[in-house]
Amino acid sequence: MNKNKKIMIIAGEESGDMYASNIINTLSKKNNFTFYGMGSYKMKKTSAKILVDSSELSVVGIFEILKIYPKLLKALKIIKGYIRSIKPDLIILIDYQEFNIKLAKFAKQNGIKVLFYIGPQIWAWREKRINKIKNYVDEMAVIFPFETRYYKKYGISSHYVGHPLVAENLYQKNYKNNIKHIGFFPGSRLNEVKKHLPIVLNVIEKLHTEYPNEKFIISRSSNINIDIYNKIFSNKDYISIISNENIYKTIDMCRVAIAASGTITLQIALKKVPMCIFYKLSILSYFLAKFLVKIKFISLVNIVLEKNAIKEFIQNEASSTNIFNEVKNIVSNDKYKNKLIADISLIEKKLLDNKYKFNINDLIENMLK
Repeated sequence: MNKNKKIMIIAGEESGDMYASNIINTLSKKNNFTFYGMGSYKMKKTSAKILVDSSELSVVGIFEILKIYPKLLKALKIIKGYIRSIKPDLIILIDYQEFNIKLAKFAKQNGIKVLFYIGPQIWAWREKRINKIKNYVDEMAVIFPFETRYYKKYGISSHYVGHPLVAENLYQKNYKNNIKHIGFFPGSRLNEVKKHLPIVLNVIEKLHTEYPNEKFIISRSSNINIDIYNKIFSNKDYISIISNENIYKTIDMCRVAIAASGTITLQIALKKVPMCIFYKLSILSYFLAKFLVKIKFISLVNIVLEKNAIKEFIQNEASSTNIFNEVKNIVSNDKYKNKLIADISLIEKKLLDNKYKFNINDLIENMLK
């Protein structure tokens, strides 16, 4: 592919930022591509020209989104302006559904090919969005094999490209740590971290009382200022705030993990560390989500395994007492812990068992031919 191709890649979440940086770094090695995009910490380390910094644009919940809506509108306007001036050969939209569907429509109106990678979970909620995808997206690149059957039903071109966490293979390396901790992963978005850290503190205090010799770590996203953590956890020598660019190094420090729902739960499962998950939204966002969402589970681990393999503590259930009791059960009950490990160990097999024609980089190159 000798002719220079211009690719715009849009990521609004930390996981999307990670996947985007992998794509850029891989394709830059063998192709004459110029990358532009929206991203944060990891994309800034690539060859891409960052058009919008997304580090303050990542929230969960309808009413939480309203608080940053002016920033989202400004970012949307900026990206649309660059689409007009740059005229990319391909725009790659990664997750970040509402924002990216609007961009897909605009790109299509301007005659630009659209690839949606890790698209809206319409099989879980708000199925009517399928019509927008059909009208505005050229190709869907999906990471769970059952999704292709879903899109085929609606006549939408989709390719299962494998899950990026399995493809990148980082989880298979052993980052040996002699001292194992109880680890907390409170999230990568500022609004969720602020909601979760007080719960984390209460759980740690209960565990510290029960196990005074135990050491605890809290994983910090590079997108979030450490002062937010220090205000809550200062002067506690049994707690360490850890920020590793490679999250598997942090996971390898844990013998038990407590994580906010998200991509991190799959990463912990791939390392076979027993865990539970928790999550809190605003009251209004929670009740709206409860009304709209039509799947049994919130965690990707349980969704992929199609069973309640790990405990989910959502909203009012996300109490320090409930989480403490679950961690205590994992720590003190070997039979229970081993059953958890056996269940989550199936995640890797589930994600590896399904063959795919293209990986994401192959699909991108194919669309640019």
